[in-house]
Amino acid sequence: MKKTRLADSAHLFAGSGVTTRLRDGRSVIIRTALPQDAGDVSAMHVRCSTETVRHRYHSVPSMTGRFLSCLLGTDIALVAEAPNHTIVAMANLGRDAGNDGELAVLVEDDWQRRGLGTIMLDHLVSMARLVGYGEVYTVCLTGDDWFRRALARIGAVQVEQAGGYDATRLPLRPTLARLPAELGTTAA
Repeated sequence: MKKTRLADSAHLFAGSGVTTRLRDGRSVIIRTALPQDAGDVSAMHVRCSTETVRHRYHSVPSMTGRFLSCLLGTDIALVAEAPNHTIVAMANLGRDAGNDGELAVLVEDDWQRRGLGTIMLDHLVSMARLVGYGEVYTVCLTGDDWFRRALARIGAVQVEQAGGYDATRLPLRPTLARLPAELGTTAA
């Protein structure tokens, strides 16, 4: 699977979707989540197993309008849309105080283990770099090491353990020096 290009992630800010082929040959369009996606995001959560939802939220939340608005209203919210226009994954990045942000990814059970979550995580990290985050992190149940492995592919991570949870942190270096060349434009 090819690494996500910074230019592809930058296009997501403009509302353009990025078509991505997964390991099993299926394609999805990764795009910015919109408020009108609330019903489809709720339906995706219903199709997910209780275990999948619990790994994402550490509980099984009610899909209220307020909850869905919070999900879709994070600093960066992405969805993956299957060819039949069904949303099959969601990824979020919410800014904390300062320059830190929390990452989260939920992939519908039938679409897991095909590289989709990793691709969406790569886009979130690239987008975080583009807008100046200093660090991104995720909080997982202890033993759920997918995030640690996926973030370690991108850079040196730090893992903190407390109270049955693992926090995996990835410090980010700004990419602004590379941005114009990566996007194929010239610096003014």
